[in-house]
Amino acid sequence: MTPIEERKCKNCGSTELDEATDYLLLRKSKVSFVGSEKVYTFCTNCGEVQSIRLTNPNVFKK
Repeated sequence: MTPIEERKCKNCGSTELDEATDYLLLRKSKVSFVGSEKVYTFCTNCGEVQSIRLTNPNVFKK
């Protein structure tokens, strides 16, 4: 994975990208107790979201 500092925004070309998480977990169903946080990589200049990844994708494997 390319370090955040070396990537450019696809929308405006800025190199000012940052990461943040969502407070809701991504879950298999409404009754599931386990899930994974989502990490958003976004441009701090225009707000374009570059990627969304899960911190623990293994919870979705059978």
